[in-house]
Amino acid sequence: MFRWLEVFRRRAPRNEEREANLFQDKYENFKELLQANNRALEIIADLESTVYQDKPFSFLHIVTQAEALSVEVDAIVRRLNALSGRRYEELAAASRRIAEGVLSELLHKRRFEDTGFVQPLERLSLENVQEVGGKAAGLGEIANRVHLPVPPGFAITAYAYQLFLDYNDLSDFIPRRLAKVDLDDTEALTRAAEEVQERILEAELPADLEQAIRRAAHELGERCGGTVRLAVRSSATSEDSEASFAGQHATVLNVPEEGLARAYREVVASLYSPRAIYYRRRRGYREQDVAMSVACIAMVPAAVSGVLYTRDPHDRQRDAMLVSAVWGLAADAVEGAAATDFYEIDRRERRMRVRQVARKETRLRLDPEGGVREEAVPAERQEAPCLNDEQIGRLVDYGLKLEAHYRVPLDIEWAIDEADRLFLLQARPLARREADRPAEPERTVPAVDPARHPVLVAGGQTASEGTAAGAAYVLRSDHALHHVPEGVIVVTRQTSPRFVPLMGRVRAFVTEVGSVTGHMASVAREFRVPALVGVGGATEAIPHGEEITVDATRRVVYRGRVDALLAAPPPVNPMRGSPAHQLVKSVLRRIAPLHLTDPQSDQFTPAGCRTLHDVIRFAHEMAMQEMFRLGDQLDPDAIQAVPVRAGLPFRILAVDLGNGLRADRRGAVAEIEDVTSIPFRALLQGMGHEGVDWSQNVGFSWSGLASIVAQTAIRDPLREARMGEPSYALVGGRYLNFNARIGYHFTTIDSFCSREVNDNYILFYFKGGAADLGRRTRRALLIAQILRRLGFKVEQKGDLVRGELKKYEESAILETLDRIGRLLGAVRLLDMHLSEDRQVEWYVEEFFRGNYRFLEERAA
Repeated sequence: MFRWLEVFRRRAPRNEEREANLFQDKYENFKELLQANNRALEIIADLESTVYQDKPFSFLHIVTQAEALSVEVDAIVRRLNALSGRRYEELAAASRRIAEGVLSELLHKRRFEDTGFVQPLERLSLENVQEVGGKAAGLGEIANRVHLPVPPGFAITAYAYQLFLDYNDLSDFIPRRLAKVDLDDTEALTRAAEEVQERILEAELPADLEQAIRRAAHELGERCGGTVRLAVRSSATSEDSEASFAGQHATVLNVPEEGLARAYREVVASLYSPRAIYYRRRRGYREQDVAMSVACIAMVPAAVSGVLYTRDPHDRQRDAMLVSAVWGLAADAVEGAAATDFYEIDRRERRMRVRQVARKETRLRLDPEGGVREEAVPAERQEAPCLNDEQIGRLVDYGLKLEAHYRVPLDIEWAIDEADRLFLLQARPLARREADRPAEPERTVPAVDPARHPVLVAGGQTASEGTAAGAAYVLRSDHALHHVPEGVIVVTRQTSPRFVPLMGRVRAFVTEVGSVTGHMASVAREFRVPALVGVGGATEAIPHGEEITVDATRRVVYRGRVDALLAAPPPVNPMRGSPAHQLVKSVLRRIAPLHLTDPQSDQFTPAGCRTLHDVIRFAHEMAMQEMFRLGDQLDPDAIQAVPVRAGLPFRILAVDLGNGLRADRRGAVAEIEDVTSIPFRALLQGMGHEGVDWSQNVGFSWSGLASIVAQTAIRDPLREARMGEPSYALVGGRYLNFNARIGYHFTTIDSFCSREVNDNYILFYFKGGAADLGRRTRRALLIAQILRRLGFKVEQKGDLVRGELKKYEESAILETLDRIGRLLGAVRLLDMHLSEDRQVEWYVEEFFRGNYRFLEERAA
């Protein structure tokens, strides 16, 4: 390690300025490496925090951070190679390989296999969900495996969707246009969404795709005995999964064959409505995670239709089924725009628990010209129940049979035609707010003072449980959603899936019309936003701007803030389990785990790097070792070194790497006050401690002297390393590399000390002595024990001691350097006296008592 003392004399003289620049360049590279190291570790910490703290995140943020991390790791490796004379080219290759793997996985574009453009329902099941989406695959499952009635139809595949986008140059345009949209900026989101939708609606279908759709519709008509009208429904590849996507995409009803191309574009465009984009990203789905397959289903001329929940979405303990029903088509009912009949049925006993019949003044019917029309319900039916007991019994039977097949509670859409035939139109997992929490014991409801908090409205139905307080925002139109401020409670006429972009901003919803089984109710439960629906007169009874408390669980709205009712809701991450969440967790396995923990291991090599964190760790360790060896490259004959007057019995020459010595110092000699290197000042402070006596021969003994004489006869230490050689300090503002020959031993101390804990370290090396090996070994053991108590990781072999201390606060590093300075003076000639192993423990204890001269032992 210290052969440089002799080697220096054999080197040819070099230019002083070039030599100085060499060391300054190494020091600058080292500092840049440490800065990049810290930035890289901060990015890793941010990524881990973002994913593992169970909070929603932006996928764009993840990609941006991953790209930034790749840049920082590349900078670390480049600085290490500059510092080392390009000795780690293999690390550069490993770093590139891992970084490319990270970005490739994050940015991989999904492509769909050629499954053809259309698939008939009779060929489908849930095994085809990636080809035709959840809705179409689910209808195929119901018909072909559960053997329950569904309308006939076909699916336009995800492969066709991809072809449609590619044909119109939309595959790149859409993600590029939406990449940096802020979901919380409703106006910007709306502008971007409308631009994308406009491009889709103006796009052309490839001729072969349009022909395939028309041919499938024609064949369906022939099977149905004539011309057929179709419901063209979204069946995106992630619909009806853990994320329901309820009400987020379009359905176009009663479409003739010649209108299919237009209806197809409308459904595809609905994938990029503001509410769909918001929902998708908040739930952790990227644009490429959701491909729009389209289900084309024969229209059912419904006499009555509605929704069936096979379980209560709020209470898993209640063995109940919930049914909502309207006359005609259920489009307005599931949108929350129509009053519905409500039924609650005991699942086991098949008896009616609750029957609430609403006044139903209008209904939707098929228009012979296409589409649907609203018409008045005959007076005798307006307050009549939509369903009789036999029809409810059939619904219960179908629901139980489907639930047994799927093995999860279900949200089922259904219709009964004029011939009293029941058809199932959709079945998807039921979004239940309590799915992620255990059943809670009954709690006492706090009493509310009616004088301070009068009831404004009560009743309705609990669409999503919970309590919330805030200013009432009475919304009379959904065309100005971007004006809705954050933190309010929205009070409105009816529920609507268009309110989805408000889910992250508002505290609760209260609506006059709507049902527990509506689309917005499903989404509110997913986002855990309290929602109370069907509260007649709410927009008139609740003043705009008034502070209110909504208890959606108990169906009451109070004036003012009722703190006794407000409990912090359990945290929820709507992205958990989503494709983006799973992808980022997978990518993190290429980034964050640290496998290279032991520098002494055979695996601590560039080839052993499996993650970017491994690359960072390896580079940091090698950089410290390179700086530790900096003194080996020092040629006293070729560099200008400044003598430092430290009041010590040996010479110290300092080489300033930048801000290590005062530039305006007077004279050719640097005084202590001219030293601006923080770690060097700390070391000198310890070496100059008043308790350290550099002049005395600590514990001198004749046997120790005899050992020195004997060793000198063998190795002649004066010849091998002259007593008069100076010690060298390479110093920067926060850096020190100290190489010293003190007495007959060599010492190297390398340290960086800053406000950044991750940068800070001390490397310590001690070797040699004048006594026999046994005495030198005892002194090395003594030093090792002291270092361990100071927090060092220590390796000791014979008279050699290596120690390292990393990632301590700046104050702790400086205090330790001070103690090391005292240690160097205290043990300078101690090897001559350490004749027995038992002495070591006493000297260690005395050192920590501040007895650096070991006076009691000497007196003894």
